[in-house]
Amino acid sequence: MPTLRIPDMMKFYTAGQTELVLHGASIAEVLNDLVIHYPAIKPHILDVHGKPRRYINLFVNQVNIKELNNLETALADPDKIILLPSISGG
Repeated sequence: MPTLRIPDMMKFYTAGQTELVLHGASIAEVLNDLVIHYPAIKPHILDVHGKPRRYINLFVNQVNIKELNNLETALADPDKIILLPSISGG
């Protein structure tokens, strides 16, 4: 099963956990499993259409999913996924 790394600033929504083992053969399935187990995180990472918010970046084994197959990026058992919100300010 793939492992999802959550940033410290979002661990409040995952019962204090920053690394989660989730079920899914694609990024979309892993995100679905995440929001099933931790529904409070959903509005912080997904928009109303179920897509990652524009400031949420997802990496599989250090490669941005935008360079792969986006939400349909296939996953294998040892894959590491990193959820990384963009930082902005002014």
